[in-house]
Amino acid sequence: MVPLVAALAAVVGPSASGSLAKASDPREDNLPTPASVLGFEPCTDYKLATYEQITDYFGALDKASDRLQMTSIGKTSEGRDQVLGIVSAPDNLTPDNLKKYRGIAERLAHARGLTDAQAKDLAAEGKTVAWIDFGIHSTEVAPTQTAPQFAYDLVRSESAEAKSIRENVITLFNPNVNPDGTTHVSKWYMDHVGGPYQDSSYPELYQKYAGHDDNRDWFMFNLQETRNQGDILWHQWYPQMVYNTHQTAAYPARIFIPPFKDPSNPNIPAEVIRGINLMGDAMTQRLDREGKVGAVSRQQYDQWWNGGLRSVPAFHNQIGLLSETAHASATPKFEDPAKFPKEFPYQGVSTSQPSAFYPSPYKGGWWHLKDSCSYIESTGWAYLNTAATDREGWLYGAYRMGKQAIEAGGNVAYVIPADQTDFATAAKMVDVLRWGDVEVEQASEAFAVGDRTYPAGSYIVREAQPFRPYVVDLLNPQNYPDRRNPDGTPERPYDMAGWTLQYQMGVSVDKVDAKIDVPSRQVTWAGVPTPALPSSTPGYAYALDPRVNDSYTAAMNLLRSGEKVTRTTEPVETDRGTWPAGTFLVPAGRTGEVKVRGQARSLGLTVAGVATEPARTVSVSRPRVGLYHGWGGNSDEGWTRYVLEQFKFPYAQVHDADVRAGSLAKKYDVLVLPDATYSRMLNGLREGTLPPEYTGGMTAAGVANLKKFVEDGGTLVTVNDAAQLPIQAFGDFPVTDVTEGVPSTKYYSPGSVVATAVKPTTPVTWGLPEKLDAYSSTSPAFTVTGDAGSVSTPVTYPQENILRSGWLLGEDLIAGKAAVADVTYGKGRVVLLGTSVQHRAQAHGTYKLLFNSLLLGGER
Repeated sequence: MVPLVAALAAVVGPSASGSLAKASDPREDNLPTPASVLGFEPCTDYKLATYEQITDYFGALDKASDRLQMTSIGKTSEGRDQVLGIVSAPDNLTPDNLKKYRGIAERLAHARGLTDAQAKDLAAEGKTVAWIDFGIHSTEVAPTQTAPQFAYDLVRSESAEAKSIRENVITLFNPNVNPDGTTHVSKWYMDHVGGPYQDSSYPELYQKYAGHDDNRDWFMFNLQETRNQGDILWHQWYPQMVYNTHQTAAYPARIFIPPFKDPSNPNIPAEVIRGINLMGDAMTQRLDREGKVGAVSRQQYDQWWNGGLRSVPAFHNQIGLLSETAHASATPKFEDPAKFPKEFPYQGVSTSQPSAFYPSPYKGGWWHLKDSCSYIESTGWAYLNTAATDREGWLYGAYRMGKQAIEAGGNVAYVIPADQTDFATAAKMVDVLRWGDVEVEQASEAFAVGDRTYPAGSYIVREAQPFRPYVVDLLNPQNYPDRRNPDGTPERPYDMAGWTLQYQMGVSVDKVDAKIDVPSRQVTWAGVPTPALPSSTPGYAYALDPRVNDSYTAAMNLLRSGEKVTRTTEPVETDRGTWPAGTFLVPAGRTGEVKVRGQARSLGLTVAGVATEPARTVSVSRPRVGLYHGWGGNSDEGWTRYVLEQFKFPYAQVHDADVRAGSLAKKYDVLVLPDATYSRMLNGLREGTLPPEYTGGMTAAGVANLKKFVEDGGTLVTVNDAAQLPIQAFGDFPVTDVTEGVPSTKYYSPGSVVATAVKPTTPVTWGLPEKLDAYSSTSPAFTVTGDAGSVSTPVTYPQENILRSGWLLGEDLIAGKAAVADVTYGKGRVVLLGTSVQHRAQAHGTYKLLFNSLLLGGER
């Protein structure tokens, strides 16, 4: 890299050493302006363009310019075409050169097989690949609205700076990370502009399943949009840097720009952190030189978490950047300095006096959408110009970090045994790792490490690979530092404190430090395991193992096809040994055999045979599931929908009006309350904030109807904090939450993985191991205060060593308390799932708690 001073000096003009455009980048006139396609200037007050309007403009610009190429990168969750622009000098964009430069970026990122001299030659030949995106959070409207104008300026400008960028950089210009949400939010605003609800929020999740959590999916790759873009980032282009634009600055600052605040994740390479800081300084320097005051750093956003579009790149040796601009609205606003807080939330930094990371304070006044857009475009120019200034340095740095990672890995490896019961979920975890371009091998033969022998088919993830930081971070526990505010309260992490992948997914992984030398194949995708089927028709039934998540998928599919399914209430003898209570049985016979074999092949299941009828079984039917949906968008509800759809559980959304109307038992066997506060469910959105049909919550009448639903025989399932509704509102409820009202100094678990102890013989816990990791977000812990005979506590917290990954204060408070309570109430039951059992569709290990609870409503 160039010295910092030189890099900062370059942000307002081309580097003295930077190459200016060649004759192959001729002037382009008569390009379509954004206004000529949109019908208005981008970032105009009271105007928001939809995704369709924006892509129409990019299509027109693509046709008119040789400096831009547009390509479709896949479908969105709602079926829209998601596009990506590539901006560079025309000579760089020829098919042969694009292939060459992409190949150079990939070879340098993977590092293996190169000498330092070869890497330097490739760096000299290559182009910086720089990603910039807009619109991941659709209600943060300025980034998306900036994209057309910035693209026009970047393509059209004949300045020395623009020419240098186009010559030295291949810009992956992503005009919209979340196309569906952009159209929903823009249409909502334009439909209400000028009326009483002009500034109301879109009342649904703006991403079909995740809403705001679409920026929490970047190591899990559940969403189609994440996969579309992850394929570009870690399977095709391997940019050396990623810039992710947002719009939630620490008030009253006008923009947040790195450096990030502490703590820093120790797995992120130092060179990445230095690069982030250098880029951030380039951006703030440019803003100040342009008279754009109010940039703040080291507030809100830390460098600990792995899982976002700006954070996952840092574990891939990429410079991962975030900016957060103020004023997420097309409606102008007067910012009154008299109403500014005296200090920012972190470290008591003054909002009015200059300081090291807020040297040019914002003084207030009118603020418009165009102001936000202007700040974003200025930071984009600084980012790309810095990318151009040290082209060879960025490219060689990617190689250097990859090489260092390989050397640091030694013999350490993670073995995923093929003989674990739910190998299908293990295979899904392998594919999660592969989405992030983790190198995975599958052993062709059995092998031994120490006194443990692993069968053929086991997966091996070696630390000696270029993205070792990513591997180490995902497959080891996090140990978040105990950080406190001046008043002694815990300093809140930006997002999760712990996320260890195999703990969340319930997959067995052995970390070993020994040389493994076994014939193997490199895994592209794991797919489903090879199914195992009985060699002959069993005497009584085919058995599906309840310890395997996809056995529930198979059961739902078989029920939908009309097949009879039962479950054993005690362990059952099969031709593959004793299987636990809860085993699914499908009657033997030609029709059942064909259907079961089909499910086994498609899902990679092991099927057993049962010779004789067990002493007692319960019939299973497809439960009529109602999923509570409060207006305003609840990501936990969206992720619940996603999980139910993936595992083929039928459901219907139940709105506040439905709950208030009552007669719930006529439509539903089971009602699910996703994670939400009792107050939010009861009161909903405040009157006047949205049109009346979206406000008011379920009200006391709705709560009474939920109580009647249970008393009359229905099953109510609550997730995490939603347990407060029956506890507080049902009356004479025999369970309380010992954490309710406890201050954070006494109990705090900000997104961590915790240990629980399971009694696997109850219907709620069928198929689970005796030790189970669960995701806790300062989650409730239950104790029985009423009729003990009406309450089962099948999952409890151990007496000690509860924390598995992350940060936990107050272990003594929850030690020995229940994490799950199954309460008989009237003729029905309430199942309190005290942890986030389906957390962001990451917590595969605890899915069965939800699935079993749902099936309680379908048992006969």
